[in-house]
Amino acid sequence: MTSAPELTPELFWQHSLQHYAQPGVAEACLALQDNYQVNVNLLLFYHWCFTVNQPIPLLLRKALDEAVVRTDPAIQNHRIKRREAKGSSDYEVLKQQELELEAAQQAELVATYQKIMGSKIKGSIKGSESLNSVFNDSDPLIALLNWLGLPNHSKTQNLITTVLQV
Repeated sequence: MTSAPELTPELFWQHSLQHYAQPGVAEACLALQDNYQVNVNLLLFYHWCFTVNQPIPLLLRKALDEAVVRTDPAIQNHRIKRREAKGSSDYEVLKQQELELEAAQQAELVATYQKIMGSKIKGSIKGSESLNSVFNDSDPLIALLNWLGLPNHSKTQNLITTVLQV
């Protein structure tokens, strides 16, 4: 059995920054966030799993969802304040604070990954699917659309495909 790829909060943050800067990725992430309430950090985590061919067991997906539920309200509330402050002198400070909250959420996702994938029961975790195997299925996007609670139509498929570009 191979071990799970190493991931630290800093590695994940750098991966996210680099990927987010790719053409079309930021726009697709924001469209998914604003129109479908997709958590961008979770989506970027799934992208990282896709790039390193990391299986995503059901236990990990559930734990990641719980981490988002715990950490997202602070980000959502702060995002509202930042958007309301657009054009004011406070905007840049609020934007930086929001990025710090995003980084903290990513650190929580990484800690969750390390806990689940580093546990002694790792070898017996059922329901492991790598996104790469999912994307080789006849209907390649359905699993990820379901994981994120997205409708299965061309718009969401195109947005997810844009984000998952390697």
